[in-house]
Amino acid sequence: MTSNIWHILGVGSIGGLFAHRLASGGVTIKLLSRDSEVASRILKLGSAADATGHSGIHDADSRFGCDWIGNTTAIEHLLITTKSWGAGDALTSIRHRLNSETVLVAMMNGMQHVADIQAIAPQCQLFLATTTAGCHRTRDLWIPSGSGKTMIGPNQPQREPKWLKCWHRGVPDLSWHTDIHACLIGKVAINACINPLTAIYGVVNGDLLEPALIEKTEAIISEVAQVLEDLGYGQLASELPHRVREVIEDTASNTSSMLSDVQHGQRTEADTIVGWLLTQTERKLPRLSSIATRLKSLEPNPI
Repeated sequence: MTSNIWHILGVGSIGGLFAHRLASGGVTIKLLSRDSEVASRILKLGSAADATGHSGIHDADSRFGCDWIGNTTAIEHLLITTKSWGAGDALTSIRHRLNSETVLVAMMNGMQHVADIQAIAPQCQLFLATTTAGCHRTRDLWIPSGSGKTMIGPNQPQREPKWLKCWHRGVPDLSWHTDIHACLIGKVAINACINPLTAIYGVVNGDLLEPALIEKTEAIISEVAQVLEDLGYGQLASELPHRVREVIEDTASNTSSMLSDVQHGQRTEADTIVGWLLTQTERKLPRLSSIATRLKSLEPNPI
């Protein structure tokens, strides 16, 4: 009989948010930790009004047990919410605790992590997820920005699993998709048309439709659509200009995650979004290649 425990690997903004969501769905959460001495962590979930006062937040409802990655007990259910480029190294740290019964849900932007996870833990039951939920983390306080939509589906075709019931109970607007790869590739395409340009030019999303950047935005959309065509997603390619404009208009005042990474001197997801698209075609894509190079120049040099 399987347990009702979900381990979370990568407790950043989305990891902390989903710790609360899954707990509200009735499961026990264990946060994977690199420190064997840490028994628990407090992840306070608040609202915009709580950002300064912490009003209405109870520590007892925000404390989650920790589990040292070096332990040897098997992990039955794992949610990994690292950056896409960090998924492989993070999973390697707990590979000894994974087996053919392990359910692994990967929730992150990009596509490169799919191949990385399959190479490291091919025996696991892999599911892929994406969410439009936003969350801002300030120390031990998580501030959600809207409930968003969350999509989840199997890496290999199968029916909706029984364990998803707890997700339906705790995660707002959750939907099961047997074609989750198409969903993820669609999101990668949209991200590639928005995030890199905002990071390079230091602008909010809405500025991409202004006269100074509209031609550059349309040029990137054209090249990304060509990759979608090569991948066999003709309908996604034809819909891309409309979908990108729609997302830009809906998030006009938002700072993209890639721009935020640049502003904080962190590695971006350029490799796992733009870089991944470039590996999917033999076409020459000068604009995408150029922004990939420019993004790498904005990142901190590896040690």
